[in-house]
Amino acid sequence: MNRSTKRFMKEQDGGIAVSVWIASLAMMIGIILSAYLHPAWLLLAAGVSWALVACIPLPYRKYVACYSLISILAGLFFYGYENLHSSEVKPLAEREQSIWIEGVIDSPVRRDGDVARFFVTITSWGENQPNENEHHSLEKVALRVKLASFQEATQIEQWRRGSVIVAPIRLSLPPSARNPHAFDYASYLYWQGVHVTGETSYQAVDMTPAFSLWASFQEWQDSGARRIESLFADPETAGYMKSLLLGLGQEVNPELAAMYSNLGLSHILAISGLHVTLVSSMFMWCLERIGIRRRLAFVVTILFLIGYVFLVGASASAIRSGLMGSVGLLCQVFGKKLDGKDVWAGALILMLMVNPYQLWHVGFQLSFAVTLGLIIFVPYSLHVFVRVPVWIRTLLAVTLSAQLVSFPFLIYHFHLFSPVSWLVNLVVTPILSAIALPFGYVAVVLDFVHPFLAVIPVWMSTAMLKWIHLPLFAIEKMRLPFTYWPHPSWWWLALYTCFLGVLPISWRLGYHRKRDIMLTFVIFLSFIVAARQPFSGVEEVRITFLDVGQGDSIVVEIGDQKVYLMDAGGTMRFPAAEPWMEKRDPFEVGKDVVLPFLMARGIEKIDRVIMTHGDLDHIGGFKSLVPHFSFGEVLVNGTAPSKLEGEIVQLFRQEGVPILTGLPGQSWSDGPGIEWKWLHPGESTFSGNDASVVLQLTAFNKTVLFTGDIEKDGESQLVQNGLTSVDVLKVAHHGSNTSSTEELLAITAPKAAVISAGVKNRYGHPSSEVLHRLKKSGSAVYRTDIHGAITLVITPAGLYWQAQILDT
Repeated sequence: MNRSTKRFMKEQDGGIAVSVWIASLAMMIGIILSAYLHPAWLLLAAGVSWALVACIPLPYRKYVACYSLISILAGLFFYGYENLHSSEVKPLAEREQSIWIEGVIDSPVRRDGDVARFFVTITSWGENQPNENEHHSLEKVALRVKLASFQEATQIEQWRRGSVIVAPIRLSLPPSARNPHAFDYASYLYWQGVHVTGETSYQAVDMTPAFSLWASFQEWQDSGARRIESLFADPETAGYMKSLLLGLGQEVNPELAAMYSNLGLSHILAISGLHVTLVSSMFMWCLERIGIRRRLAFVVTILFLIGYVFLVGASASAIRSGLMGSVGLLCQVFGKKLDGKDVWAGALILMLMVNPYQLWHVGFQLSFAVTLGLIIFVPYSLHVFVRVPVWIRTLLAVTLSAQLVSFPFLIYHFHLFSPVSWLVNLVVTPILSAIALPFGYVAVVLDFVHPFLAVIPVWMSTAMLKWIHLPLFAIEKMRLPFTYWPHPSWWWLALYTCFLGVLPISWRLGYHRKRDIMLTFVIFLSFIVAARQPFSGVEEVRITFLDVGQGDSIVVEIGDQKVYLMDAGGTMRFPAAEPWMEKRDPFEVGKDVVLPFLMARGIEKIDRVIMTHGDLDHIGGFKSLVPHFSFGEVLVNGTAPSKLEGEIVQLFRQEGVPILTGLPGQSWSDGPGIEWKWLHPGESTFSGNDASVVLQLTAFNKTVLFTGDIEKDGESQLVQNGLTSVDVLKVAHHGSNTSSTEELLAITAPKAAVISAGVKNRYGHPSSEVLHRLKKSGSAVYRTDIHGAITLVITPAGLYWQAQILDT
């Protein structure tokens, strides 16, 4: 057989591989288009495909027709899947109505403190009593069960997937994101096939255990978790190993999980190809040592992998890894060789056929994207540093390829990518893979034989984790620049995807000389610079009134030069009555609202912090923010600080941040046309709300008045000191009737007013009297309890508003 014939046959084989690969891409395109476009796109696609088939050369017609048909069928499948997962009880949830349900537990039951959460697939429901006017359906609901005692907490942890429950539940709609680029719970549940949430109490639920395959695997998982707890005395290490070995990510200490996330190491704690490769290799090795023939060992290992995937929770990454690993082993059994992209595409098609909504799951996206990146880029990367030993080249190729592909996903979903992530992964991942992971599995297996045999692997993995976590925590505390990334634009994501797609094509075309590689590196750096959005909002002042519930937090961005943070909200927390009621990672507005917003804006330094006064709902969130940013200075009202204010001031002083105050009449400029004035308080006897810092910002001839929680007496002092009309008024004290007097409104005559108040807050803010006075003064009113976060953008051309939630 001559060389040209071999080359032709090789190209034909490549064509077969590419067809499956392109088919998977066509399927994804069809699903995505159906998710965001009107169904009429199907007719348009059919017409365009017919026109292309009629115009293009004959050899390519069948490919265009085939892939177009796949996209159209995928779109039709998505519409059908969406119709099957529509909600019958959503109209009742909009009215927050209570119903009776009978259903099957459809997820692991996760308890956190005095609340347990899980999914229930409703089989029947009624608006009155059970068995009365029943409606039969199959609809998934996110259920929240309130617990009243430690006994209930212990018992509910024994509930298993597949068990039948009957209960009265109060329906509601899941909340959507109330701040820009925040976690959208409603969207998250939608892509889980859930449209409504329900709430009930443990006493009201009648649970009947039922056998299910899921329940058996969960029992084994729980048994393994208990064994790990007995092996590892340190609770933090035990929680880490439960996540590493069994996929129980919720068991990881929150601070440790945050550190892994900040340094780009979260993938280590997720069951992935690394785990599947290691576990299957260890299992195969054991089978061969006891004399089982190699082909039979492959078959047994495939069955073992299926069980392993279920044992560790069957996450998207675990299923993908199990599928690809099983296909690889099958190829070994039959002596076949498949292209890696073929195997990847087959796994993708199969998983999307089961559930197309998975395409919007973050874990699914990262698992498939990174795996594809390794398949495509690692072989090319190995040819770059040819003089470096192969094992180093391989390690570098795997690390850099994974980082290259995961980068857009991380900055889009989490706005987080550490500049040392590639180096940390290069060093830490091999160590954890070679020691902690295998020694953890070995310890668990040896413990079945005799606990003494597990002592050495337990000691080695524990010592190694403690040794490696110390420098990792130190690196995290360094506050490295370019760690928080602004939310990327759609066009940047599209261009970066095209860049990744062109790389292997250009390599195959011969563009891999040294100058070509240097040019590619320069283009990549250009994408990194563009991701920082250096020219975004240069000539604008952006003021965001965050929705922090019943509290205040305002972020003022002066172009790309300076950032002001005026208050940071606060969360009222009461100590748990009993230890079992403590939550692992309780909600805190600074950590869970303000910090994610600042990260999404790519903010890493706050030039001025303004603590208007010492109330918890204004400054409590600063405690969570101090460790994450560098600060220029802190402005306070100059009065005797409250206990909380004193603690926060001390945190700033420990960071070397100067603490300053001001006097009426003082002013400073942040650039041409941008001036701040300190209006209040001065040298007076004001205290409490009336001692709130009041600032006036003039930007491009537009004036904004920030009033904190100032009340009637403080407003009177402001008027006496002299006020002018303003364009925007931040309404004082959340719209309380003790503020926003007619005297103040008559002088300031605001064209627009912003009220920061919590949804259905217990104070009744904003008061009807204040709303009436604002209406009388002709002010347009924006409210965080109605509109979510409110953004005011001031430019030399004027100003405009953006609301997170539009009026309906």
